[in-house]
Amino acid sequence: MKTRHIGIAVVCFAAVIGAAITTGQAAGLRLNLTDSAPHGLWLVRAVDGASIKRGELVEVCPPTAPVVSIMAQRGYLSPGNCTGVGVTPLLKPVSAVFGDTVRLEHGQPITVNGVALPNTVAMQAIPAWPDGTYTVKKGQAWLFSSYSNGSFDSRYFGPVELATVRGIASPVAVKGDVAAITTGVTHQ
Repeated sequence: MKTRHIGIAVVCFAAVIGAAITTGQAAGLRLNLTDSAPHGLWLVRAVDGASIKRGELVEVCPPTAPVVSIMAQRGYLSPGNCTGVGVTPLLKPVSAVFGDTVRLEHGQPITVNGVALPNTVAMQAIPAWPDGTYTVKKGQAWLFSSYSNGSFDSRYFGPVELATVRGIASPVAVKGDVAAITTGVTHQ
């Protein structure tokens, strides 16, 4: 009889945790455990992608690109509900918007409008976006995290369509320097 009570308690506890997670997700709460932004709890509020500004942290689905599939297969990206790629949305800072100039050069930090962004040299173990100078097109943005050199961002998958942005993220309870996410990014 005692074993049965413990089993019922465990099932009830799991149901409460599941309900809390589901409710939190519906309310826009996201737990970030990646190194692209400070670890902790973030609140994502839905926005129109066209209103996204440089310097904002967004929740976004990565583009359908071979490197995204490779990273998912290697287990670096969690399974999720992003259409076309089947991974969990990413939290990434917006570093370049319509009209900005992005420069990628192997072994060098990314530059946006001539300003080098720290911690943005692509790792050799991951296929990088082709070197070159790009002008951001209307309806797109480039996302680079200067918080960590290990961030999986536009240095690998290139520009993202603003239509794939799900919302803007704000810290709720995080550990780390939130301002360091966009070091070097001009907030215009």
